[in-house]
Amino acid sequence: MNDKFDLAVIGGGPAGSSAAITAVRLGFTVLLLEAGSFPRQRVCGEFVSAEALSMLAELAGERQFVHAPRISKARIFVKETRATLPVNPPAASISRYDLDAALYQACALAGCVVRDRTRVQSVVPSQNGLLISLESGGIFARAAINATGRWSNMAKRTASAHEQFIGLKGHFFEPDCSKSCDLYFFDGGYCGVQPISDGMVNAAAMVKPSVAKNLTSVFAQNRNLKERSRTWKAAGDPVSTAPLIFRAPMTSDHGMLLVGDAAAFLDPFAGDGISIALHSGRIAAEALGRFLLGTCTVEDAISHYDREYRRLIHPALNGAKRLRTLQRLPLRLRAAAVACLNIPLLARTVVKTTRVRAARLRVA
Repeated sequence: MNDKFDLAVIGGGPAGSSAAITAVRLGFTVLLLEAGSFPRQRVCGEFVSAEALSMLAELAGERQFVHAPRISKARIFVKETRATLPVNPPAASISRYDLDAALYQACALAGCVVRDRTRVQSVVPSQNGLLISLESGGIFARAAINATGRWSNMAKRTASAHEQFIGLKGHFFEPDCSKSCDLYFFDGGYCGVQPISDGMVNAAAMVKPSVAKNLTSVFAQNRNLKERSRTWKAAGDPVSTAPLIFRAPMTSDHGMLLVGDAAAFLDPFAGDGISIALHSGRIAAEALGRFLLGTCTVEDAISHYDREYRRLIHPALNGAKRLRTLQRLPLRLRAAAVACLNIPLLARTVVKTTRVRAARLRVA
């Protein structure tokens, strides 16, 4: 093992990039490992909340997404019922391709050693850290963060038959597209639509496979969406991912901290998934920074991260979980619940329950 680092971050998405940039800025040597090649399209609603935008400015620079469309309202459609919620401060609509590219580049500029198309085979504890075996060779790290997402060879989790969904996404040309984030609900799932540039929208759906397996079938599930999509023309090939499964959060596994979707999957309609990914990466890097500085043991660092995760992020996961139960209500009750969101105070309260509680970075 010729390569030695203070921290190895496995997975180059928003959570992994946030952890890597935070750690290298704290003065540690960091290796970022990505199994695929970056950037690439991923299934994502591409809604970036104001909470996430402030962190993106810190990580990748304020000018990176200055021209991204701003989203100042969200509209919810359930049958004939609709609700309009203000988004204040405004969110942004950023394609996942552009987001990942900016963060990945920021990692390299910050001083991280970045290796894509490098799959981790195993992570084995050693006397002074972790031995990380790659497809060719290996490295040594004093600590590691797992940011590999919901499913990878690093996450040995058993799939449950309960509440499994598939994720579908596509970009479409739409003249005079609305400047809002529109959520179209139907039995067995929903589809979110929002502008990503002039004349182009992103349509991202989470749906039970028994209901639909492609976007065309998804669009047919909601009358408003079906009518809107009639004039759309595809701007590229759609992408999909499966299964999407909701589980109780896990903050560590085999001595590695879990961040982003590796820790917990947030229902996309809550609109704060990117923010949670970025914040969990930062909190994990901060926790391990204490260990790397020699002020605590790695077990203490794991415990610290777990406490901070449950204090700052877990409430947002619970908020989204409670809202998701509305999808199981009979149609009439579901429509009534959506109508209540037209009450401004109630709408603000609902949105607040799904937002991560930001904290300032502190290591000492």
